[in-house]
Amino acid sequence: MIIKIDFGNDNIQFISCTTKVGRRIHKFEDEMLDWFHDDSKNKKYWSAEENGEGRIPNFAAFEIVEWLNNVKFKKGIAKAKVIENRSRVPQKTWYL
Repeated sequence: MIIKIDFGNDNIQFISCTTKVGRRIHKFEDEMLDWFHDDSKNKKYWSAEENGEGRIPNFAAFEIVEWLNNVKFKKGIAKAKVIENRSRVPQKTWYL
């Protein structure tokens, strides 16, 4: 299944995953965001704020695919991947 991820500000990326995962992707949103915002576990996803006063999570389609493959469904055989040149119409849009 092809999923269009709309991060806002005209930042749109695409991922491919199994239909089973794609149908339930919205249900994973809170769990995924909590994981990315936990700086004790995920320092590699954090970067300095523009004003330099702190650090914030910074992620895109590649990091979401990494989370799906290595955290949420690490035992699964089928893996999600980022789609650079999509040739099919996305079946779902996910707004983050």
